[in-house]
Amino acid sequence: MSAIDPLAAAAAQTAVSIAADALVVLGIVVTTLGVVGAYRLPDVYTQLHATGKAVFLGVIAFLVASLASGDGAIAARAALIAGFLILTTPVGAHVIARAAYAREEPMRTPGAIDESGRGLNRLADRPPDEEPPDTQRSASARG
Repeated sequence: MSAIDPLAAAAAQTAVSIAADALVVLGIVVTTLGVVGAYRLPDVYTQLHATGKAVFLGVIAFLVASLASGDGAIAARAALIAGFLILTTPVGAHVIARAAYAREEPMRTPGAIDESGRGLNRLADRPPDEEPPDTQRSASARG
């Protein structure tokens, strides 16, 4: 029978702790970059890109770091949260993007290409308080 070397076990535990700490730092950095992206990027479409990626990647890094605890209940909760985020983050971003598209929210990113053909990249020149052209037409048609 070979006894477990206490020094090797301590070294393995230290390595796991360091990896978990690195993942927590990675999660903090990615989440912070997502918040900065939401604040600094010019339009809702690019802000959604930054925040969607940050939520998913940052929180998943936190959840993987939580697996280092070795507790089965914590691991099960982490897996449940990860699955929930995998399903809901893209759906939420899509719904917000569809709402922005329906409101004809302009693309303010320089060099943006509007593949929808609605000219959303040209609408960036209109003042932010002005209503979209479709809204103005429908209001005048109702009379």
